[in-house]
This record gives sequence, structure tokens and C-alpha cells, in this order.
Amino acid sequence: MTTQALQELNPAQELIYTRTNLRRANPDFDDTDIAGIYLQDQTCVVVRRDGSQQSYERQGCKDAFLSYTTRLKDFFSYLGPDYRGPSIWRDNAYVIFKGWHYVHQHGKRTSNAMLQRQWADKFMRLTDSRKLITLLQSDQTDLGHLVAPDGMRLPERPIDLNADLNDEQDQQQPILSEPYCSCGSFQRQLNNLEGLQAEIEGYKPRCIHLTWFNKYRDLLCRRTEVRNASPSGTPDKCVAWWYAPPADHTSDGRFMLLHTTRGAQAPLTHWRHYKPKEVFTQHHAWDLFNSMADAGYVPFPGTSLPQLNNAFKDNE
Repeated sequence: MTTQALQELNPAQELIYTRTNLRRANPDFDDTDIAGIYLQDQTCVVVRRDGSQQSYERQGCKDAFLSYTTRLKDFFSYLGPDYRGPSIWRDNAYVIFKGWHYVHQHGKRTSNAMLQRQWADKFMRLTDSRKLITLLQSDQTDLGHLVAPDGMRLPERPIDLNADLNDEQDQQQPILSEPYCSCGSFQRQLNNLEGLQAEIEGYKPRCIHLTWFNKYRDLLCRRTEVRNASPSGTPDKCVAWWYAPPADHTSDGRFMLLHTTRGAQAPLTHWRHYKPKEVFTQHHAWDLFNSMADAGYVPFPGTSLPQLNNAFKDNE
């Protein structure tokens, strides 16, 4: 039986069978001195500059590709000014910010952060998605991306006058496309969708921005559920949180929390530090917010509570 010849990667396969995905799938993988990456049967073949070859299971790269493109970034990665979440635009789409204010302690002074503050309430003025995306993603701005986790709202379907009257309500519903993001990763997947589906059955484009958006939306829903569960309509169990960005790109920030059972307007003397001997960072935020909801606590940014506004003044 003859061995199948090495197969060059097509554009879709080049997104999956990369040296970084090989390293993610194989921790001991040496990503230096690579002359080429090819496919052969069900394996991914790495050819070294000295002519030697190593073979790896293709499935490992596929799993790494899927995992990496859907990974969840930390809570502050895509918040805008003043902990602002995604901003509604139009056509069922949102502007998701890049977290320039939180990348380091001087992030809010960067030109990108200042532009975000200038534009945060003005995106609705742009009605053309192409112009909006250019504003969001140009090299000079880099403000964020346009996302539609439930699909973009498309022009309504014309009503068929010959259709059954019972179908009229359904016909008047706007058509939504598949989930969408304007980021480069999503667009590369979209442009190579047929090839990706040939490699991964049923594949649909995805990205870290859609993953983060859906997680953030779930968190808001849980917060609302906990708040509405309060018999008085005003929750007694509350958490106030602050975030101090890291000193530089190589360190972690500090995520700080106070909690009370006397309501959000309780004076400072009725608030207590949450686990004061532990140090929390941005990497703990998602889990901590989930724990708050599980325990019936409603979170508030500390800066939104006047009586606590100076509690961590030096760390804002």
C-alpha cells in the first residue's frame, strides 16, 4: 500500500493547522525550524528544515482551533469607559469596546481610550455599518468591533398576499442572519466557511468577542433575576466592587469587593471586605460574579455608590 503524498494546505486548513495550534494540542511540540506544514491521511505532518518529519493527529489541531477561537477573555477585556458594557447600535447589533481603560493603570489616558469616551454615545449617528466598522477598527482608532450575537436584522420579508392569514404574524417578523462579528478572526472564518466545514462538520464562525458578549449578557440576566427576587423590590444583599488596572502588561490588576446585607445605600460602616486576606485579580471576576448571584447578592460598581465613592479612590 502506497503512502499518500503530502498535501498542501488550502486557505481554510491554514487557519486550523498552524504551529500555534500544534503547540496547544501538543505541549512538547517544538515550533522552531519548521519548513512547512502539510496533511497526509488523518495526520498533520511537520517538515523541518533538515528534512525530518513529525506526524500529529489532525483532530488535536481541530480541537485546539475550536477552543482558542471561543476562549473567554477576562471580564474587563471588552468594557468601555466607566465599566460600560456593549452599546446598542441598530439592526440587532452592538458595539463592543476594547478594554483600553483597563489594560494598565494609565490606560484611560491613551488616545484609544479618549476616543472611546468621545464616541461612546454617538455611534447611533452612523447608519452605514461599513463606515461604523471603519471607525471602530482603523489603525488610528481601534475602538472595538460590531457584533450581532443573535444575527443582524435584515430587510423584512415581503408579505405574500396569497399566504394563509395565520402566517401573517410570522411573515412580519424581521429576518435575522447568523451570529456576526466584524473582527478579523470572524471574517477570515466567514470567508473560508466552506473549507472549514469540510474539515469540521457543521462548523459555524465564532470568536472571542461573541463568547464574551454572551457571557456578559448571561451575567446581566442573572443580576436582574437576583434583584427581582427581593420581596421588597430593593435587594438587601449587595456587593460593591472596584477594579485597579495592572501597573503594566506583565502584571495583574486588583479586583476588590465589599459586601453588606443592609442594601446598596447602607453607610460605609455596614460594609465588610470580602475575604480580606485573599488577593483577587481580573481573572477571578467572572467566577466571583457568578458566586454573588448564587448567594443572592446583587453587584454594583463601587463608584456608582456615593457613600462609598472614596473607599478606593487611589485605585480607580
